[in-house]
Amino acid sequence: MQNVELAARIQREKRAFNEGTVWQESHKIHRRFHHVFECANTLAAESFFEAKLAQCCPGSHLLEYGCLDGALASKYHSLGARSIVGIDISEVGVETANRNHGRIGEFLVCDAHDLRCIPDGGIDFVVGRAILHHLDFERAIREVKRVLRAGGTALFVEPLYDNPASKVFRALTPQARTRDERPLSRRQIEWANRLFTGHDHHFCNLVSTPIGMLTPLLFSSAQNPLLNMANRLDRALEQSRFRYWMRMAYLSWTK
Repeated sequence: MQNVELAARIQREKRAFNEGTVWQESHKIHRRFHHVFECANTLAAESFFEAKLAQCCPGSHLLEYGCLDGALASKYHSLGARSIVGIDISEVGVETANRNHGRIGEFLVCDAHDLRCIPDGGIDFVVGRAILHHLDFERAIREVKRVLRAGGTALFVEPLYDNPASKVFRALTPQARTRDERPLSRRQIEWANRLFTGHDHHFCNLVSTPIGMLTPLLFSSAQNPLLNMANRLDRALEQSRFRYWMRMAYLSWTK
């Protein structure tokens, strides 16, 4: 049963995505600082994500965790997912998903903390982008584990709490985030690692974040000498304890 605080948080998140402009403001920031999202270090992380999709989608019963408007369903379908269920707290998002992608998937209004529409072990592959940091992390992860079959995989892309540039950035752009979202911490990720049988993560954008915010002043392309140097530094730092200071984590857990 939900406690009062969690129920209030869920309602605030629902209003933010049904009525607010969070996504629009976030997209404006992506366009303004496009070098951060187009640099070599980010592209390497996205390649990790794409490889996991190519590995896990074929023949899978797939759950898109936080589907919003279902825009990624076509990708999962093209990669061979046998069935697609998308869940989201936003009625507006789910209505759009069913209207545009209902022929290839089923999209439901559902609280991500309580997937009562899905039986234990009913899913082969759970995938979500920028969703866990909007939730009660431990409750959500336990629910993800419950619906996964033995040997199934969960794959998420999430922002990290300890990235110095992101902390400043979040403080300066409150309109691009909801009141309750909390980027993930090292403690949370390591707790989830212990909950699952195996994990395979990729981290990106420590040096690349501040450099990427500045290089549009000097270069038109994100493929420039400064960001290429930043990529080499970030790939080295990913192997150290500083990986938890990076901007984003690409998290893969196996049940």
